[in-house]
Amino acid sequence: MYNNATFVNKEQLQNLKKMDKWLTENMYSLGEEVVTEVRDLITKIEKKGYYYESEAEVLNMVASEFNKEKKKKR
Repeated sequence: MYNNATFVNKEQLQNLKKMDKWLTENMYSLGEEVVTEVRDLITKIEKKGYYYESEAEVLNMVASEFNKEKKKKR
């Protein structure tokens, strides 16, 4: 199994910042430990400028919840 790196572009960085903010705002409803771990992952990706497939899976799960929440508020 390969673990290819994907470089983060400007739009993805903006989306990561939005998800990070959303996680912070919903820390207690989502679970402190989980939010802290995901926020650490986001920070790591922002610093490195890329992420691996395994990290993408986590980001996709968070993005899915983030998008569901955004749709509810419309």
